[in-house]
Amino acid sequence: MFEILEKLVLAGVGFASLTKEKAEKIVDALIAKGQVKAKDKKAMLSRLLKHTQKLDKDIENKMRQVSLNVVKSSQKQIDALNRKLAQLNKDISSVKQKSGKKKK
Repeated sequence: MFEILEKLVLAGVGFASLTKEKAEKIVDALIAKGQVKAKDKKAMLSRLLKHTQKLDKDIENKMRQVSLNVVKSSQKQIDALNRKLAQLNKDISSVKQKSGKKKK
């Protein structure tokens, strides 16, 4: 389970660097079309990258929340299974005691 979470975190890091490259390509395409002035390239990239960093932090926070919820949920399931197992052990012991008394 933790391997999956680790891969998701690494994917998020890759997403950030990929976004920077794509942002540059997008801005260059806008400049080529005349929709953005070349002198505004640096400022536009800066804004896009700041927005990307905010999104990265939001994604990271959401992933932390999800991973904590998974751990809590898993622990609840483990606790429930342990209670059921304990009850089954009691039931088995009870049946063994009853069958032992009948044999005597």
